[in-house]
Amino acid sequence: MNYAARRVAAFFGSYFAYVGLFSPFLSLWLNGRGFSPAEIGVLVSPMQWARVVGPPAWGYLADHSPASRVPQIIQWAALAALLSASLLLLDWSFWGLFAVLCLMSFFLSGQVPIAESLAMQTSRGDMGVYGRMRVWGSVGFILAVMAGGLWFDWVGVEALPATMMLVLGLVALTALGLPAREVHAPDLSGSGVRDMLRQPKVRGFLWASFLMLLAHAPLYTLFSLWLEQNGYSRTQIGLFWTLGVLAEILMFRIQRPLFERFGLARAWSSSYAIAAIRFGLIAISAGNIWVLLVAQLLHAVTFGVHHSASMALVREWFPQAAQARGQALYTMASYGLGGSLGGILAGWVWESVSPQASFGLAAAFAGLGWLVARRAARA
Repeated sequence: MNYAARRVAAFFGSYFAYVGLFSPFLSLWLNGRGFSPAEIGVLVSPMQWARVVGPPAWGYLADHSPASRVPQIIQWAALAALLSASLLLLDWSFWGLFAVLCLMSFFLSGQVPIAESLAMQTSRGDMGVYGRMRVWGSVGFILAVMAGGLWFDWVGVEALPATMMLVLGLVALTALGLPAREVHAPDLSGSGVRDMLRQPKVRGFLWASFLMLLAHAPLYTLFSLWLEQNGYSRTQIGLFWTLGVLAEILMFRIQRPLFERFGLARAWSSSYAIAAIRFGLIAISAGNIWVLLVAQLLHAVTFGVHHSASMALVREWFPQAAQARGQALYTMASYGLGGSLGGILAGWVWESVSPQASFGLAAAFAGLGWLVARRAARA
């Protein structure tokens, strides 16, 4: 990797180290504070809801700011998120805590879309180069989730807010080294994006992305709690998450020949069928370790293939002057609307029906996403 690529890789590593603390352990922290699964589903959702409002705003700001100032946008947002995270050290009611998580999540919501546009710019569309940068996000996630499992088994999950603050400081530090955006004539009218949204393949892409994250919501919000209720320790929970990310890392390393052989659109649409299988396995597993190991290995496809192909399709289908907004639209449709609605729905189904039903419904959403994605890939 060249110098610019290494700087992007360092940012991915630090940011996803934060995610490696937030995603697996926040539900355990909230459970320890006495919140129910349905309440946890709502409290975890701000990270996703913020991606409905935040990415378009941050993307617009990045596309209309001087190229040299784009890394500063990420840095100041990370510092604001760190200050917001310090509020978690205080004792809050349900709605007070919800407001704090909304504020914190808003400042983080634009980080990845802007960084992804910088990564695709640095890679020049070469998925091998992109994969070598993006894999460091997976490495950061693994180190955080492994260290976090051991750390919280030792000191207690009550230390989560302070630990997240330390990592957010690292995010702000690595943002200093991000490369500047290339200069393109700004699309001040927004007509380029609007023209793309009139295309059936782009609308299908966004609908399918929404369904994929709707399907992943039970995994991201309640999987750790479900594992704990099935008798697994926090260290073992960390190992389950680590296995999935190791599979993802392997996929990032070998994805270029896969995409060259099958094509981006075909690989992207196929990941939905694998997701349906994955969540179906979790639903029927009854906590069986061998079934869960297989399900976690499929993360290589349901995240690794899906994410890389999605990034490449955004680069292909959106104009250069609107790349940050294209990334923002993808994030808004998938992690924003899909992740937030899915998290709330998963918590409600968990309490009203059963935890297994949450994952069964996830399999159904992934299957529906496959139908939409197949049609979009052929458009």
